[in-house]
Amino acid sequence: MVFDGQCGFCRASVNRWREAIGQQVNFAPYQEIGAQFPQISEKQFGRAVHFVEVDGRASRGAEAVLRAMAFCGRKRWLLWMYTRLPPFAFLAELAYRFVAANRQPLSMVRRIWWGKDLKQPTYHIASALFLRLLGAIYLIAFVSLWVQIDGLIGDHGILPLADHLDRLKQIFAQQTPPLSPVWNFPTLAWLNPHDGFLHVLCAGGTVLSLMLIAGLLPLPVLVLLWLDYLSLFHAGQVFLGFQWDILLLETGFAAIFLAPFVVRSKFLADRHPPRLAIWLLWWLLFRLMLESGAVKLTWNAGVLGPDGLPLPNTWHSLTALNFHYWTQPLPMWTSWYAAKLPEWFQKLSVVFVLVVELGTPWLFFGPRLLRFIALSAITLLMLLIAATGNYNFFNLLTIALALTLLDDKLWPQFLQRRIRGTDWPVLASPTRWRSVVLFPFAALALLIGLGQVKEAVAPNAEAGLSLAEELDITQFYFVNSYGLFRQMTETRPEILIEGSADGATWKPYPFRWKPGDLSQPPRCNTPHQPRLDWQMWFAALGAPEDSRWFKLFLVRLLQGDRGVAALL
Repeated sequence: MVFDGQCGFCRASVNRWREAIGQQVNFAPYQEIGAQFPQISEKQFGRAVHFVEVDGRASRGAEAVLRAMAFCGRKRWLLWMYTRLPPFAFLAELAYRFVAANRQPLSMVRRIWWGKDLKQPTYHIASALFLRLLGAIYLIAFVSLWVQIDGLIGDHGILPLADHLDRLKQIFAQQTPPLSPVWNFPTLAWLNPHDGFLHVLCAGGTVLSLMLIAGLLPLPVLVLLWLDYLSLFHAGQVFLGFQWDILLLETGFAAIFLAPFVVRSKFLADRHPPRLAIWLLWWLLFRLMLESGAVKLTWNAGVLGPDGLPLPNTWHSLTALNFHYWTQPLPMWTSWYAAKLPEWFQKLSVVFVLVVELGTPWLFFGPRLLRFIALSAITLLMLLIAATGNYNFFNLLTIALALTLLDDKLWPQFLQRRIRGTDWPVLASPTRWRSVVLFPFAALALLIGLGQVKEAVAPNAEAGLSLAEELDITQFYFVNSYGLFRQMTETRPEILIEGSADGATWKPYPFRWKPGDLSQPPRCNTPHQPRLDWQMWFAALGAPEDSRWFKLFLVRLLQGDRGVAALL
Protein backbone atom coordinates (compact mmCIF):
# COMPACT_ATOMS: atom_id res chain seq x y z
CA MET A 1 0.00 0.00 0.00
CA VAL A 2 1.69 3.20 -1.22
CA PHE A 3 0.53 6.52 0.25
CA ASP A 4 1.55 10.17 0.48
CA GLY A 5 4.04 10.32 3.36
CA GLN A 6 3.86 14.14 3.55
CA CYS A 7 0.10 14.12 4.25
CA GLY A 8 -0.80 14.04 7.95
CA PHE A 9 -4.28 12.80 7.13
CA CYS A 10 -2.81 9.92 5.15
CA ARG A 11 -0.31 8.96 7.87
CA ALA A 12 -3.05 8.88 10.50
CA SER A 13 -5.25 6.79 8.22
CA VAL A 14 -2.42 4.37 7.53
CA ASN A 15 -1.92 3.83 11.26
CA ARG A 16 -5.58 2.85 11.51
CA TRP A 17 -5.31 0.60 8.41
CA ARG A 18 -2.24 -1.15 9.78
CA GLU A 19 -4.25 -2.05 12.84
CA ALA A 20 -7.28 -3.22 10.87
CA ILE A 21 -5.44 -5.10 8.12
CA GLY A 22 -2.58 -6.61 10.09
CA GLN A 23 0.93 -7.56 8.96
CA GLN A 24 0.07 -9.08 5.58
CA VAL A 25 0.36 -5.73 3.81
CA ASN A 26 3.39 -3.43 3.77
CA PHE A 27 2.76 0.31 3.94
CA ALA A 28 5.25 2.75 2.48
CA PRO A 29 5.22 6.41 1.34
CA TYR A 30 5.61 6.96 -2.39
CA GLN A 31 8.41 9.45 -1.67
CA GLU A 32 10.55 6.45 -0.63
CA ILE A 33 9.53 3.66 -3.00
CA GLY A 34 7.72 5.43 -5.83
CA ALA A 35 10.67 4.87 -8.17
CA GLN A 36 10.00 1.11 -8.00
CA PHE A 37 6.74 1.66 -9.88
CA PRO A 38 7.56 3.73 -12.99
CA GLN A 39 4.13 2.96 -14.44
CA ILE A 40 2.56 5.19 -11.76
CA SER A 41 3.33 8.90 -11.95
CA GLU A 42 4.13 11.06 -8.94
CA LYS A 43 0.96 13.05 -9.62
CA GLN A 44 -1.13 9.86 -9.42
CA PHE A 45 0.57 8.86 -6.18
CA GLY A 46 -0.26 12.26 -4.70
CA ARG A 47 -3.95 11.96 -5.56
CA ALA A 48 -4.75 8.51 -4.19
CA VAL A 49 -3.34 5.48 -2.39
CA HIS A 50 -2.23 2.55 -4.55
CA PHE A 51 -2.36 -1.13 -3.67
CA VAL A 52 0.19 -3.29 -5.49
CA GLU A 53 -0.42 -7.01 -5.22
CA VAL A 54 2.18 -9.78 -5.37
CA ASP A 55 1.59 -10.36 -9.08
CA GLY A 56 2.18 -6.68 -9.82
CA ARG A 57 -1.45 -5.72 -10.29
CA ALA A 58 -2.07 -2.17 -9.07
CA SER A 59 -5.33 -0.55 -8.02
CA ARG A 60 -6.01 2.93 -6.72
CA GLY A 61 -8.47 4.91 -4.60
CA ALA A 62 -11.44 3.15 -3.06
CA GLU A 63 -10.68 -0.03 -5.00
CA ALA A 64 -7.18 -0.14 -3.48
CA VAL A 65 -8.57 0.08 0.05
CA LEU A 66 -11.18 -2.63 -0.56
CA ARG A 67 -8.73 -4.98 -2.27
CA ALA A 68 -6.25 -4.61 0.58
CA MET A 69 -8.94 -5.47 3.12
CA ALA A 70 -10.16 -8.45 1.08
CA PHE A 71 -6.55 -9.61 0.66
CA CYS A 72 -6.36 -9.86 4.45
CA GLY A 73 -9.71 -11.62 4.70
CA ARG A 74 -11.65 -8.61 6.01
CA LYS A 75 -15.04 -7.46 4.70
CA ARG A 76 -14.69 -9.22 1.37
CA TRP A 77 -18.34 -8.54 0.69
CA LEU A 78 -17.47 -4.87 0.11
CA LEU A 79 -15.07 -5.80 -2.70
CA TRP A 80 -17.72 -8.13 -4.12
CA MET A 81 -20.22 -5.25 -4.22
CA TYR A 82 -17.58 -2.99 -5.76
CA THR A 83 -16.83 -5.42 -8.60
CA ARG A 84 -20.42 -6.58 -9.21
CA LEU A 85 -22.48 -3.44 -8.61
CA PRO A 86 -21.42 -0.42 -10.73
CA PRO A 87 -23.57 2.05 -8.70
CA PHE A 88 -21.79 0.99 -5.51
CA ALA A 89 -18.38 1.34 -7.18
CA PHE A 90 -19.32 4.79 -8.45
CA LEU A 91 -20.42 5.97 -5.00
CA ALA A 92 -17.34 4.47 -3.33
CA GLU A 93 -14.97 6.27 -5.70
CA LEU A 94 -16.98 9.47 -5.41
CA ALA A 95 -16.69 9.37 -1.64
CA TYR A 96 -12.96 8.61 -1.86
CA ARG A 97 -12.33 11.53 -4.25
CA PHE A 98 -14.22 13.87 -1.93
CA VAL A 99 -12.08 12.83 1.03
CA ALA A 100 -8.86 12.98 -1.00
CA ALA A 101 -9.67 16.48 -2.26
CA ASN A 102 -10.46 17.76 1.23
CA ARG A 103 -7.78 16.09 3.32
CA GLN A 104 -6.68 19.20 5.19
CA PRO A 105 -10.11 20.38 6.43
CA LEU A 106 -11.16 16.79 7.14
CA SER A 107 -7.94 16.28 9.07
CA MET A 108 -8.81 19.23 11.29
CA VAL A 109 -12.34 17.93 11.82
CA ARG A 110 -11.06 14.48 12.61
CA ARG A 111 -8.52 15.82 15.11
CA ILE A 112 -11.31 17.68 16.88
CA TRP A 113 -13.61 14.65 17.10
CA TRP A 114 -11.10 11.83 17.45
CA GLY A 115 -7.80 13.43 18.49
CA LYS A 116 -4.40 12.64 17.02
CA ASP A 117 -4.63 8.87 17.42
CA LEU A 118 -7.03 7.11 15.05
CA LYS A 119 -6.29 3.60 16.25
CA GLN A 120 -9.15 1.48 17.48
CA PRO A 121 -9.83 2.74 21.02
CA THR A 122 -8.94 0.55 23.98
CA TYR A 123 -10.46 0.61 27.46
CA HIS A 124 -7.87 -0.83 29.85
CA ILE A 125 -8.07 2.08 32.30
CA ALA A 126 -11.85 2.55 32.25
CA SER A 127 -12.61 -1.15 32.70
CA ALA A 128 -10.08 -1.55 35.53
CA LEU A 129 -11.40 1.49 37.43
CA PHE A 130 -15.01 0.50 36.77
CA LEU A 131 -14.56 -2.93 38.35
CA ARG A 132 -12.98 -1.47 41.47
CA LEU A 133 -15.66 1.20 41.75
CA LEU A 134 -18.28 -1.50 41.37
CA GLY A 135 -16.62 -3.34 44.26
CA ALA A 136 -16.90 -0.19 46.39
CA ILE A 137 -20.57 0.22 45.45
CA TYR A 138 -21.33 -3.39 46.32
CA LEU A 139 -19.55 -2.82 49.65
CA ILE A 140 -21.75 0.21 50.38
CA ALA A 141 -24.90 -1.69 49.47
CA PHE A 142 -24.12 -4.75 51.61
CA VAL A 143 -22.95 -2.85 54.69
CA SER A 144 -25.86 -0.41 54.50
CA LEU A 145 -28.35 -3.28 54.40
CA TRP A 146 -26.50 -5.31 57.02
CA VAL A 147 -27.05 -2.74 59.79
CA GLN A 148 -30.81 -2.71 59.08
CA ILE A 149 -31.63 -6.27 58.11
CA ASP A 150 -32.80 -7.51 61.53
CA GLY A 151 -35.39 -4.77 61.86
CA LEU A 152 -36.56 -5.04 58.25
CA ILE A 153 -36.85 -8.78 57.47
CA GLY A 154 -35.35 -10.58 60.47
CA ASP A 155 -37.23 -13.10 62.59
CA HIS A 156 -38.70 -10.28 64.67
CA GLY A 157 -38.53 -7.62 61.96
CA ILE A 158 -41.29 -5.77 60.15
CA LEU A 159 -41.61 -8.38 57.38
CA PRO A 160 -40.07 -11.64 58.65
CA LEU A 161 -38.54 -13.49 55.73
CA ALA A 162 -39.46 -16.95 57.03
CA ASP A 163 -43.17 -16.05 57.01
CA HIS A 164 -42.86 -14.61 53.51
CA LEU A 165 -41.24 -17.74 52.10
CA ASP A 166 -43.90 -19.94 53.72
CA ARG A 167 -46.64 -17.94 51.98
CA LEU A 168 -44.81 -18.16 48.66
CA LYS A 169 -44.53 -21.94 48.95
CA GLN A 170 -48.28 -22.17 49.38
CA ILE A 171 -48.97 -19.82 46.48
CA PHE A 172 -46.62 -21.64 44.07
CA ALA A 173 -47.99 -25.04 45.14
CA GLN A 174 -51.56 -23.94 44.35
CA GLN A 175 -50.72 -23.05 40.75
CA THR A 176 -51.66 -25.38 37.89
CA PRO A 177 -49.21 -26.91 37.28
CA PRO A 178 -47.32 -26.20 40.53
CA LEU A 179 -44.46 -23.74 40.12
CA SER A 180 -40.94 -24.07 41.42
CA PRO A 181 -40.39 -21.65 44.33
CA VAL A 182 -36.61 -21.60 43.79
CA TRP A 183 -36.87 -20.72 40.08
CA ASN A 184 -39.60 -18.13 40.43
CA PHE A 185 -38.21 -16.56 43.60
CA PRO A 186 -34.44 -17.10 43.34
CA THR A 187 -32.74 -16.54 46.68
CA LEU A 188 -30.22 -18.46 48.73
CA ALA A 189 -32.44 -17.73 51.73
CA TRP A 190 -34.44 -20.85 50.83
CA LEU A 191 -31.57 -22.68 52.56
CA ASN A 192 -32.18 -20.81 55.81
CA PRO A 193 -34.52 -17.80 56.12
CA HIS A 194 -33.51 -16.78 59.64
CA ASP A 195 -31.37 -14.02 61.14
CA GLY A 196 -28.09 -15.92 61.22
CA PHE A 197 -28.10 -16.77 57.51
CA LEU A 198 -29.16 -13.24 56.55
CA HIS A 199 -26.09 -11.98 58.39
CA VAL A 200 -23.99 -14.57 56.55
CA LEU A 201 -25.26 -13.24 53.21
CA CYS A 202 -24.43 -9.65 54.19
CA ALA A 203 -21.04 -10.59 55.60
CA GLY A 204 -20.24 -12.69 52.54
CA GLY A 205 -21.16 -9.82 50.24
CA THR A 206 -18.93 -7.50 52.25
CA VAL A 207 -15.94 -9.85 52.00
CA LEU A 208 -16.53 -10.46 48.29
CA SER A 209 -16.73 -6.71 47.68
CA LEU A 210 -13.36 -6.20 49.34
CA MET A 211 -11.93 -9.01 47.21
CA LEU A 212 -13.18 -7.30 44.04
CA ILE A 213 -11.63 -4.00 45.12
CA ALA A 214 -8.34 -5.82 45.75
CA GLY A 215 -8.57 -7.61 42.39
CA LEU A 216 -8.71 -11.14 43.84
CA LEU A 217 -10.48 -13.69 41.61
CA PRO A 218 -12.52 -10.92 39.97
CA LEU A 219 -14.63 -13.09 37.66
CA PRO A 220 -15.89 -15.72 40.13
CA VAL A 221 -16.23 -13.02 42.79
CA LEU A 222 -18.54 -11.02 40.49
CA VAL A 223 -20.68 -14.10 39.90
CA LEU A 224 -21.03 -14.64 43.66
CA LEU A 225 -21.69 -10.96 44.33
CA TRP A 226 -24.54 -10.94 41.82
CA LEU A 227 -26.04 -14.12 43.28
CA ASP A 228 -25.66 -12.77 46.83
CA TYR A 229 -27.32 -9.43 46.07
CA LEU A 230 -30.08 -11.12 44.03
CA SER A 231 -30.79 -13.31 47.07
CA LEU A 232 -31.04 -10.31 49.40
CA PHE A 233 -33.01 -8.34 46.81
CA HIS A 234 -35.77 -10.95 46.79
CA ALA A 235 -35.53 -11.53 50.52
CA GLY A 236 -35.87 -7.80 51.19
CA GLN A 237 -39.38 -7.66 49.71
CA VAL A 238 -40.74 -4.11 49.60
CA PHE A 239 -37.64 -2.67 51.27
CA LEU A 240 -35.39 -3.53 48.31
CA GLY A 241 -37.73 -2.65 45.47
CA PHE A 242 -35.84 0.42 44.28
CA GLN A 243 -34.56 1.14 40.79
CA TRP A 244 -30.95 1.43 41.95
CA ASP A 245 -31.21 -2.07 43.39
CA ILE A 246 -32.16 -3.55 40.01
CA LEU A 247 -29.60 -1.25 38.36
CA LEU A 248 -26.90 -2.73 40.59
CA LEU A 249 -28.07 -6.24 39.72
CA GLU A 250 -27.97 -5.59 35.97
CA THR A 251 -24.64 -3.79 36.19
CA GLY A 252 -23.16 -6.55 38.32
CA PHE A 253 -24.24 -9.24 35.87
CA ALA A 254 -22.91 -7.35 32.83
CA ALA A 255 -19.61 -6.78 34.66
CA ILE A 256 -19.04 -10.55 34.78
CA PHE A 257 -18.21 -10.44 31.06
CA LEU A 258 -15.80 -7.54 31.60
CA ALA A 259 -13.68 -9.06 34.35
CA PRO A 260 -10.37 -10.81 33.61
CA PHE A 261 -10.27 -14.52 34.42
CA VAL A 262 -7.21 -14.40 36.66
CA VAL A 263 -6.32 -15.16 40.26
CA ARG A 264 -5.05 -11.64 40.94
CA SER A 265 -5.87 -8.69 38.74
CA LYS A 266 -2.82 -6.68 37.69
CA PHE A 267 -4.94 -3.54 37.22
CA LEU A 268 -3.72 -2.00 33.93
CA ALA A 269 -1.68 -5.04 32.92
CA ASP A 270 -4.73 -7.31 32.58
CA ARG A 271 -5.93 -8.61 29.26
CA HIS A 272 -8.22 -6.13 27.54
CA PRO A 273 -11.94 -6.95 28.01
CA PRO A 274 -14.12 -7.95 25.05
CA ARG A 275 -15.45 -4.90 23.25
CA LEU A 276 -18.92 -6.44 23.32
CA ALA A 277 -18.78 -6.46 27.13
CA ILE A 278 -18.05 -2.72 27.12
CA TRP A 279 -20.89 -2.22 24.68
CA LEU A 280 -23.24 -4.01 27.11
CA LEU A 281 -22.47 -1.42 29.78
CA TRP A 282 -23.03 1.39 27.27
CA TRP A 283 -26.36 -0.15 26.30
CA LEU A 284 -27.36 -0.29 29.97
CA LEU A 285 -26.41 3.35 30.51
CA PHE A 286 -28.16 4.31 27.25
CA ARG A 287 -31.42 2.76 28.43
CA LEU A 288 -31.11 4.17 31.96
CA MET A 289 -30.75 7.73 30.70
CA LEU A 290 -33.08 7.63 27.71
CA GLU A 291 -35.92 5.84 29.48
CA SER A 292 -35.62 8.16 32.49
CA GLY A 293 -35.97 11.14 30.16
CA ALA A 294 -38.76 9.64 28.07
CA VAL A 295 -41.04 8.69 30.97
CA LYS A 296 -40.87 12.24 32.30
CA LEU A 297 -42.60 13.43 29.15
CA THR A 298 -44.99 10.51 28.65
CA TRP A 299 -46.08 9.35 32.11
CA ASN A 300 -49.61 10.82 31.86
CA ALA A 301 -49.94 10.98 28.08
CA GLY A 302 -53.60 10.66 27.08
CA VAL A 303 -54.83 10.55 30.70
CA LEU A 304 -57.72 12.88 31.49
CA GLY A 305 -58.54 14.33 34.88
CA PRO A 306 -62.01 14.61 36.52
CA ASP A 307 -62.63 17.81 34.55
CA GLY A 308 -62.03 16.05 31.23
CA LEU A 309 -58.78 17.90 30.65
CA PRO A 310 -55.33 16.29 30.34
CA LEU A 311 -53.55 15.89 33.65
CA PRO A 312 -50.79 18.48 34.12
CA ASN A 313 -47.18 17.39 33.80
CA THR A 314 -44.64 19.50 35.66
CA TRP A 315 -41.91 18.35 33.27
CA HIS A 316 -43.86 19.79 30.34
CA SER A 317 -44.31 23.12 32.11
CA LEU A 318 -40.66 23.13 33.27
CA THR A 319 -41.80 23.49 36.90
CA ALA A 320 -40.75 20.04 38.17
CA LEU A 321 -37.80 21.38 40.18
CA ASN A 322 -40.04 23.96 41.85
CA PHE A 323 -41.31 20.98 43.87
CA HIS A 324 -38.52 18.41 43.76
CA TYR A 325 -36.18 19.81 46.40
CA TRP A 326 -38.75 19.72 49.22
CA THR A 327 -41.00 16.85 48.08
CA GLN A 328 -38.20 14.34 47.43
CA PRO A 329 -38.05 11.41 49.88
CA LEU A 330 -34.96 12.42 51.87
CA PRO A 331 -33.82 15.99 51.22
CA MET A 332 -30.62 17.28 52.75
CA TRP A 333 -29.75 20.66 54.21
CA THR A 334 -28.62 21.93 50.80
CA SER A 335 -32.10 21.24 49.38
CA TRP A 336 -33.47 24.29 51.19
CA TYR A 337 -31.05 26.58 49.36
CA ALA A 338 -31.69 24.88 46.01
CA ALA A 339 -35.44 25.40 46.46
CA LYS A 340 -34.84 29.15 46.87
CA LEU A 341 -33.13 29.57 43.50
CA PRO A 342 -34.92 31.91 41.08
CA GLU A 343 -37.69 30.65 38.80
CA TRP A 344 -35.71 31.11 35.60
CA PHE A 345 -32.89 28.97 37.02
CA GLN A 346 -35.30 26.20 38.03
CA LYS A 347 -36.73 26.05 34.51
CA LEU A 348 -33.29 26.13 32.97
CA SER A 349 -32.31 23.26 35.25
CA VAL A 350 -35.29 21.21 34.00
CA VAL A 351 -34.17 21.82 30.43
CA PHE A 352 -30.67 20.68 31.37
CA VAL A 353 -32.03 17.46 32.91
CA LEU A 354 -34.10 16.64 29.82
CA VAL A 355 -31.26 17.45 27.43
CA VAL A 356 -28.83 15.23 29.34
CA GLU A 357 -31.23 12.32 29.64
CA LEU A 358 -32.68 12.47 26.13
CA GLY A 359 -29.68 13.80 24.22
CA THR A 360 -26.45 12.39 25.62
CA PRO A 361 -27.30 8.67 25.16
CA TRP A 362 -27.01 9.13 21.40
CA LEU A 363 -23.43 10.36 21.81
CA PHE A 364 -22.21 7.12 23.39
CA PHE A 365 -21.54 5.44 20.07
CA GLY A 366 -19.94 8.44 18.37
CA PRO A 367 -16.38 9.80 18.15
CA ARG A 368 -14.13 10.31 21.17
CA LEU A 369 -15.11 13.96 21.76
CA LEU A 370 -18.84 13.18 21.77
CA ARG A 371 -18.35 10.40 24.31
CA PHE A 372 -16.34 12.78 26.50
CA ILE A 373 -19.15 15.35 26.28
CA ALA A 374 -21.69 12.68 27.27
CA LEU A 375 -19.59 11.60 30.24
CA SER A 376 -19.14 15.20 31.42
CA ALA A 377 -22.85 15.99 31.18
CA ILE A 378 -23.97 12.81 32.98
CA THR A 379 -21.35 13.23 35.70
CA LEU A 380 -22.39 16.85 36.28
CA LEU A 381 -26.05 15.84 36.53
CA MET A 382 -25.27 13.06 39.00
CA LEU A 383 -23.13 15.35 41.15
CA LEU A 384 -25.87 17.98 41.25
CA ILE A 385 -28.46 15.38 42.25
CA ALA A 386 -26.12 14.05 44.96
CA ALA A 387 -25.46 17.57 46.24
CA THR A 388 -29.18 18.32 46.76
CA GLY A 389 -30.65 14.98 47.85
CA ASN A 390 -29.88 11.63 49.46
CA TYR A 391 -29.79 8.91 46.82
CA ASN A 392 -27.31 6.49 48.43
CA PHE A 393 -25.14 4.71 45.82
CA PHE A 394 -27.24 5.55 42.73
CA ASN A 395 -25.22 8.57 41.63
CA LEU A 396 -21.89 6.82 42.12
CA LEU A 397 -23.09 3.76 40.18
CA THR A 398 -24.25 5.90 37.25
CA ILE A 399 -20.93 7.77 37.17
CA ALA A 400 -19.08 4.44 37.24
CA LEU A 401 -21.06 3.28 34.21
CA ALA A 402 -20.36 6.57 32.42
CA LEU A 403 -16.60 6.20 33.03
CA THR A 404 -16.56 3.27 30.62
CA LEU A 405 -17.17 5.79 27.80
CA LEU A 406 -13.58 7.00 28.13
CA ASP A 407 -11.01 5.18 26.02
CA ASP A 408 -7.39 5.05 27.12
CA LYS A 409 -6.33 8.13 25.12
CA LEU A 410 -8.56 10.39 27.23
CA TRP A 411 -6.90 9.48 30.53
CA PRO A 412 -3.78 11.18 32.00
CA GLN A 413 -0.42 10.09 30.63
CA PHE A 414 0.76 8.60 33.92
CA LEU A 415 -2.07 6.07 33.69
CA GLN A 416 -1.53 5.40 30.00
CA ARG A 417 2.11 4.57 30.67
CA ARG A 418 1.05 1.82 33.08
CA ILE A 419 -0.94 -0.09 30.47
CA ARG A 420 0.74 -3.38 29.70
CA GLY A 421 -2.14 -5.39 28.23
CA THR A 422 -2.05 -6.92 24.76
CA ASP A 423 -2.74 -4.60 21.85
CA TRP A 424 -6.22 -4.32 20.45
CA PRO A 425 -6.23 -6.69 17.42
CA VAL A 426 -5.55 -9.68 19.67
CA LEU A 427 -8.20 -8.66 22.16
CA ALA A 428 -11.05 -7.81 19.82
CA SER A 429 -12.92 -11.01 20.64
CA PRO A 430 -13.55 -12.74 23.99
CA THR A 431 -12.15 -16.09 24.93
CA ARG A 432 -14.04 -19.01 23.44
CA TRP A 433 -15.73 -20.16 26.63
CA ARG A 434 -16.98 -16.68 27.47
CA SER A 435 -18.26 -16.00 23.94
CA VAL A 436 -20.63 -18.97 24.31
CA VAL A 437 -22.54 -16.89 26.88
CA LEU A 438 -21.60 -13.32 25.92
CA PHE A 439 -22.90 -13.24 22.34
CA PRO A 440 -26.32 -14.78 23.06
CA PHE A 441 -26.74 -12.60 26.17
CA ALA A 442 -25.81 -9.45 24.24
CA ALA A 443 -28.42 -10.30 21.60
CA LEU A 444 -30.98 -10.95 24.33
CA ALA A 445 -30.14 -7.69 26.11
CA LEU A 446 -30.54 -5.79 22.84
CA LEU A 447 -33.94 -7.30 22.03
CA ILE A 448 -35.36 -6.94 25.54
CA GLY A 449 -33.92 -3.45 25.90
CA LEU A 450 -35.41 -2.27 22.61
CA GLY A 451 -38.84 -3.32 23.84
CA GLN A 452 -38.34 -1.43 27.09
CA VAL A 453 -37.22 1.71 25.28
CA LYS A 454 -40.29 1.48 23.06
CA GLU A 455 -42.52 1.15 26.13
CA ALA A 456 -40.93 4.23 27.72
CA VAL A 457 -41.32 6.31 24.55
CA ALA A 458 -44.84 5.08 23.69
CA PRO A 459 -46.39 3.77 26.94
CA ASN A 460 -49.94 3.64 25.57
CA ALA A 461 -49.10 1.44 22.60
CA GLU A 462 -50.64 -2.03 22.64
CA ALA A 463 -48.13 -4.66 23.63
CA GLY A 464 -48.19 -8.30 24.66
CA LEU A 465 -45.82 -10.10 26.93
CA SER A 466 -42.24 -8.87 26.82
CA LEU A 467 -39.49 -11.20 25.66
CA ALA A 468 -38.21 -11.51 29.24
CA GLU A 469 -41.69 -12.53 30.41
CA GLU A 470 -42.05 -15.05 27.60
CA LEU A 471 -38.70 -16.57 28.53
CA ASP A 472 -39.65 -16.51 32.24
CA ILE A 473 -36.45 -14.72 33.32
CA THR A 474 -37.78 -11.46 34.72
CA GLN A 475 -37.05 -12.67 38.27
CA PHE A 476 -33.30 -12.64 37.56
CA TYR A 477 -33.23 -8.94 36.57
CA PHE A 478 -30.73 -9.43 33.74
CA VAL A 479 -32.21 -6.56 31.71
CA ASN A 480 -34.53 -4.04 33.35
CA SER A 481 -36.65 -1.02 32.53
CA TYR A 482 -35.97 2.32 34.22
CA GLY A 483 -37.78 5.59 34.76
CA LEU A 484 -36.37 7.79 37.50
CA PHE A 485 -38.48 10.74 38.72
CA ARG A 486 -41.28 9.82 36.33
CA GLN A 487 -43.88 11.83 38.22
CA MET A 488 -42.90 14.81 40.33
CA THR A 489 -44.97 14.98 43.51
CA GLU A 490 -46.27 18.48 44.22
CA THR A 491 -47.17 18.01 47.89
CA ARG A 492 -45.42 16.42 50.84
CA PRO A 493 -47.78 14.51 53.15
CA GLU A 494 -46.18 13.11 56.29
CA ILE A 495 -47.16 10.34 58.68
CA LEU A 496 -46.68 11.15 62.36
CA ILE A 497 -46.39 8.12 64.65
CA GLU A 498 -46.85 8.75 68.35
CA GLY A 499 -46.69 6.55 71.40
CA SER A 500 -47.95 6.88 74.93
CA ALA A 501 -47.25 5.06 78.18
CA ASP A 502 -50.45 6.23 79.89
CA GLY A 503 -52.85 7.08 77.03
CA ALA A 504 -52.75 10.75 77.97
CA THR A 505 -49.30 12.03 77.08
CA TRP A 506 -48.24 11.28 73.53
CA LYS A 507 -44.76 11.62 72.11
CA PRO A 508 -43.65 11.24 68.47
CA TYR A 509 -41.35 8.46 67.31
CA PRO A 510 -38.49 10.35 65.62
CA PHE A 511 -36.95 8.88 62.48
CA ARG A 512 -33.22 8.95 62.14
CA TRP A 513 -33.02 10.38 58.63
CA LYS A 514 -36.49 11.33 57.40
CA PRO A 515 -37.35 15.01 57.98
CA GLY A 516 -39.59 15.46 60.99
CA ASP A 517 -38.52 18.00 63.60
CA LEU A 518 -38.91 21.41 61.94
CA SER A 519 -36.24 22.87 64.19
CA GLN A 520 -33.62 20.53 62.70
CA PRO A 521 -32.31 20.77 59.12
CA PRO A 522 -32.48 17.61 56.99
CA ARG A 523 -29.40 15.44 57.33
CA CYS A 524 -27.02 13.89 54.81
CA ASN A 525 -27.02 10.09 54.87
CA THR A 526 -25.42 9.30 51.49
CA PRO A 527 -24.19 6.68 50.61
CA HIS A 528 -26.22 4.82 53.24
CA GLN A 529 -29.87 4.09 52.40
CA PRO A 530 -32.22 4.05 55.39
CA ARG A 531 -34.85 1.84 53.79
CA LEU A 532 -37.58 2.30 56.41
CA ASP A 533 -37.34 6.09 56.08
CA TRP A 534 -37.72 5.75 52.30
CA GLN A 535 -40.78 3.51 52.64
CA MET A 536 -42.42 5.99 55.01
CA TRP A 537 -42.33 8.56 52.19
CA PHE A 538 -44.14 6.15 49.85
CA ALA A 539 -46.65 5.17 52.54
CA ALA A 540 -47.58 8.83 53.07
CA LEU A 541 -48.42 9.23 49.39
CA GLY A 542 -51.07 6.51 49.64
CA ALA A 543 -53.32 5.16 52.35
CA PRO A 544 -51.00 3.83 55.08
CA GLU A 545 -53.78 1.72 56.58
CA ASP A 546 -53.83 -0.29 53.33
CA SER A 547 -50.14 -1.10 53.59
CA ARG A 548 -49.45 -4.47 55.19
CA TRP A 549 -45.87 -3.64 56.10
CA PHE A 550 -46.94 -0.41 57.81
CA LYS A 551 -49.45 -2.21 60.03
CA LEU A 552 -46.79 -4.74 61.01
CA PHE A 553 -44.38 -1.88 61.69
CA LEU A 554 -46.81 -0.42 64.24
CA VAL A 555 -47.28 -3.85 65.82
CA ARG A 556 -43.51 -4.23 66.24
CA LEU A 557 -43.36 -0.79 67.89
CA LEU A 558 -46.12 -1.84 70.31
CA GLN A 559 -44.20 -5.02 71.06
CA GLY A 560 -41.03 -3.03 71.66
CA ASP A 561 -38.94 -5.06 69.24
CA ARG A 562 -35.35 -3.91 69.56
CA GLY A 563 -34.39 -4.57 65.94
CA VAL A 564 -37.24 -2.39 64.66
CA ALA A 565 -36.69 0.28 67.30
CA ALA A 566 -33.04 0.47 66.22
CA LEU A 567 -34.21 1.73 62.82
CA LEU A 568 -35.52 4.88 64.57
